[in-house]
This record gives sequence, C-alpha cells and structure tokens, in this order.
Amino acid sequence: MSFFRRHHRFFSIAIFLGAAIGILYYVDPAHIVAAIGVRNIYAATFLLAVVGGVSALTATSFYAAVFAFALGGANPFLLALFAAPGVLLGDAVFWYLGHHGKAVVRPALGRVTERISRWVAARPPWIVPAGAYLYSGFIPLPGEFLMVALALLGIPFKRILVPTLLGNYTLALIVALSAAYGITFAELFF
Repeated sequence: MSFFRRHHRFFSIAIFLGAAIGILYYVDPAHIVAAIGVRNIYAATFLLAVVGGVSALTATSFYAAVFAFALGGANPFLLALFAAPGVLLGDAVFWYLGHHGKAVVRPALGRVTERISRWVAARPPWIVPAGAYLYSGFIPLPGEFLMVALALLGIPFKRILVPTLLGNYTLALIVALSAAYGITFAELFF
C-alpha cells in the first residue's frame, strides 16, 4: 500500500484546509459572503466551528473565516451564536477522549492528577467553571488542552458545559467584532 493511500485522510484534510486558506487570502470577504449567501453563512460558520473545535491546526482557519465573514457584512452576534456550539462539540470530543483515556494516562500521571484533583477540591466550587470560561473566552489557546486536563481530573462535562459555551461565544464575538469595527472596538478594552 502506498504512502498516500495509507494517509489519504490526512492529505484530503490538508488539501481542503489549504484551499480554504487560499480562498480566504485571495478572495475579498464581501465576495465570500455574497457567494455563500448571508443566510447560509451562519450554517457554514457552525460547520467550520465543529471542524475548528476538533483540532488546534484547524482553529486558526476557523477564526480567520469568522473574521472574513464579519468583515464581509455578516452579523457578528449571530456569527458568535452559531460558532459557540460548534466549537463546544469539538471540545466535547476531547473531553470524551480524556475521560476514556484516564486508564492509559493514570500510570504515568496518576500522582500529578491526584495532587491537582485535591487542590481543585479544596477550592470554591465556582473556580473550575470560572476558569473554563476565562480560558475558553479570553485565552487564544486550543480548547482541547483544557478539556483533556479537566477530564483527566474527573471534572464532569455538565459542570463546564455552560461556562465553556459562553467562553466560546465570547471569543468568537471578540473576533467578529474586531473584524466588523476594527480598532474602534479594540480601543474599548485598552
């Protein structure tokens, strides 16, 4: 079996992402929104968010697409509203993998996770949801790191579901508003 056949999924995804990045780089955002249609742009945002939420490699192109859609005239609040649940689905995949990977990781990191679990248990109950919101809403790092860590610590997904969803909404809204209003919006924070 040839190298390309064995890794056809990887190459298919790489070609798709390369094409998407190329289109976003060379085509005016207003033309993209006009071609897809304003009504369809929100469904496309959701689908891109699901793909973008599954990997750190695709998150950059997802946020570039949100930026381009907002720049092309799409409503930033609706973009964020459709993006947040999509990213949450991608995050849920990694929480699930972390939850079911405990048995594999426990021999190597058992003492560390136990120590961190005790530290978290000694804190107020709101600390984990607040941390999940702050991480997913304001720190531009992949959500899979947070999800795997919380799953390994035994934090139930329902405890972080709403804060992570709100954090994903916040980050997508910041990206979309930055595109729509540019420096005027950024000046509000600084």
